[in-house]
Order: sequence, then structure tokens, then C-alpha cells
Amino acid sequence: MLTAAIALAQVQTAPITEPRGSEHEAAGPPIAKGAAAIRKVHTKCMTFLNVNADALFTPHRWTLNADAAETLDVLGPMIIRLGHHPVKIFAETSAADSDSENRDVSHRRALTVRTWLINHGFAPADTVIGEFNPDKPVAPPGKTIVSPSSERPRNNGVVKVIVNACH
Repeated sequence: MLTAAIALAQVQTAPITEPRGSEHEAAGPPIAKGAAAIRKVHTKCMTFLNVNADALFTPHRWTLNADAAETLDVLGPMIIRLGHHPVKIFAETSAADSDSENRDVSHRRALTVRTWLINHGFAPADTVIGEFNPDKPVAPPGKTIVSPSSERPRNNGVVKVIVNACH
């Protein structure tokens, strides 16, 4: 009887894409990509290029989505246009269940973006990855980081590329 049940079961022939739960299915308006996913903020010495992480990553993951290059191909030239200055990359997420998991996902996301930008010639090899600290969000003084798309709340985090022109 068990053999008959197994024979009737559908066999998985294609790769399983993760995550598979309904909590990760797209809801609401489409995710902004390309230039629409990037918010540029200037201060006296620094430029913050804040990228909606939804345009790059699936929640809880740090490997780039298949269409992440659409946004990174816009981000890279923005960094180049700012000149040869020190670059620091932070990633923040609050999608995980614990600060420890958020720290791990955030670090890996920053490393992934740093590697992509360096490999494509958009960031210097000495680009630094900032440490995630849930108690000290990285934002320009007096500024709050918001989602590039006001219709869609940021729930997957942000990747921040900080270019320091005064250093």
C-alpha cells in the first residue's frame, strides 16, 4: 500500500526554489528596480546611496536575485561619478527572528554587494564593510531612511553605500 502511495506521488524534477512559503510571495505593488530602487542623500562630506534590499535579495537570503543586476548596473556608475573616495557598504535587515540572524544576513548581504561592485569595476578593492548594529542604524545626521517606493514599506532592509568625499 505504501508503494502504491509513493508511485502516485508527484516526482520533483525541477530545482526547488527557496523560500517556498506564502509569506515570501509578492504582495502589493511591484518592487522598484533600477534607479527607482536607489535613494541618494547628500551631506557636507558624504553621499549615501540607499538601495531597497527588495530589489536585490529575497527575505532572509544574501544571494542576489536573478534581476538584481538591473539595480546594481545603475548603482555602480553612481559610485564612479562620485569620484575616487573611500567607500563603505552597510546592509540592514529586520526580516529575521533574532539580532544574531539579522547581523549574519546583513554582513553577508554587504559582502555580496561589495564583491559584485568590485568585480564589475565600480568600487575600489579596499571597500570596507560596515558592521551591523541594531541599536545604531546608519543614516545621515537628522535623516531617516525610507523606502524608495512610498507605496511599499521596506520590510527586507536596505543596502547603504556610503562615499566619503572629505576623507
